[in-house]
Amino acid sequence: MKGGSCKESFVAWENCVEEAEKNKEDVVDKCLEAPGTLRKCMDAHADYYEPILRAKKAAQDEVVKELEKEKESKESNQQKKVESNENATGN
Repeated sequence: MKGGSCKESFVAWENCVEEAEKNKEDVVDKCLEAPGTLRKCMDAHADYYEPILRAKKAAQDEVVKELEKEKESKESNQQKKVESNENATGN
């Protein structure tokens, strides 16, 4: 990331995170804009950053898939509990 057209945006984000950690500040609050700036730069230079953008997209898709599985599992478990309670009470 320290190469290409977005080097400055990446270094600024990296420095912000390091400073926040050093000063025991909330990284998310302190560096809120830096990732967006970096992402816009990467999108504008997608030809260079395409492998990174593709990997990030794949990781995001995997997280969404895992969250959906967890949600389905919880819903299924809740349904089984309801059915179990209904059977126990004779309903």
